[in-house]
Amino acid sequence: MAAQNRTEPGRTTYGEVFVEPEFRVIVVGKLLMLLAETLRTLALSVLVYKATNSALLSAVTFGAGFIPQAIGGSTLTALADRLRPRRLLVTYELLQTAVTGLLAAAVLPVWTVLVLVAMAGTFAPLRSASTEALLPEILAGDRYVLGRSIVQTISSTMQIAGYAVGGLLLAVLSPQAALSLAAGSYLLAAAIWRLGLRNRAVRTPDLTLRATAIETWRTNVYLLRSNRDMRGLLLALWLPIAVMAGAESTLVAYAARAGLPEGSAGYLLAALPVGMVLGDVVVARMLRPVTRARLALPLALLAGVPLLAFATHPGLAAGMALLIFEGACVAYSLPLQAAFAELVPAHLRGRGFGLFSSGLMTAQGLGTVAVGVLASAIGPASAIAVAGGLTATTVIVLRRSFTAASHA
Repeated sequence: MAAQNRTEPGRTTYGEVFVEPEFRVIVVGKLLMLLAETLRTLALSVLVYKATNSALLSAVTFGAGFIPQAIGGSTLTALADRLRPRRLLVTYELLQTAVTGLLAAAVLPVWTVLVLVAMAGTFAPLRSASTEALLPEILAGDRYVLGRSIVQTISSTMQIAGYAVGGLLLAVLSPQAALSLAAGSYLLAAAIWRLGLRNRAVRTPDLTLRATAIETWRTNVYLLRSNRDMRGLLLALWLPIAVMAGAESTLVAYAARAGLPEGSAGYLLAALPVGMVLGDVVVARMLRPVTRARLALPLALLAGVPLLAFATHPGLAAGMALLIFEGACVAYSLPLQAAFAELVPAHLRGRGFGLFSSGLMTAQGLGTVAVGVLASAIGPASAIAVAGGLTATTVIVLRRSFTAASHA
């Protein structure tokens, strides 16, 4: 009771979240998985750019795992409710280990690299749906909001580490060395899931495996059509971030065209998650739920402003500062995610979060291709600036959707 008296009503402490053993497992497992993903993405983007000198191909490589998630998200995510979460996560990490190990061990044509990354990306919605559905089962109420923020903060921190370490590795070692480390990180994540998670029961045992594709599609259509607020929240979560991801995908080409020092692309890519860490800590820990919801729209509007400044061709330090500011504004998504979690029925949780994750990744993939095409036509700096304008435009168009967060 004493601890409760020291805590203001409506606020949750970090201790109340980290006391859950399975939450700590999710944090460590996602940390290792994201380290592997960032190392692999940066190494492959640099490898392809050096081989082709093409901003478009580099951007497509950066987002190659995104677009195929539309396939997985529309056909496979029912498996997140049909299979045991622990078994599903272990299998996914072992698949990524095999793919990344092959990329590290062999010199492959660009098209083969893209096919392998796309194939592995098809199954990513299953991993996202499984981990996202576990969170509200482990943490309830405002503990979920703070727990979700912690996961995003630690995920962003690991992206910082992954891109920063990747930048250093690629300055002194080959991309294959970074890929080997990524494969090892995926393998360690598989061990963490296997040893740390309870062997939870399936959510819908009566769903046959043959019916997963039909049921996934049917549930996605139901969720999108049944609730206008849910539909608006998803669009507000998907579209602005998709455009920002497109800008992010051209940073490798931007660093090269701007003549920045070797390894600068890794530092630019690391700056965005630095801002995300700062934004998540301030918004989730220091603000009340009602204040978070009210700030969602202003933060989303501000997110595109730093990208506009890339029209002036900033150097490394200025570019990092701009991307840190942009990343901080991505905290607009926290109250929207909490509102979405409240709207999804419990028995559809795996499929609901699968729809959210696969839709987000698909939108990001389309964003990387679109901005990559633009970068090939007008240059990376101008393309990033245009992406900033598009980010603000999408938020203005979807402004009414942000009110759903304050009503949840």
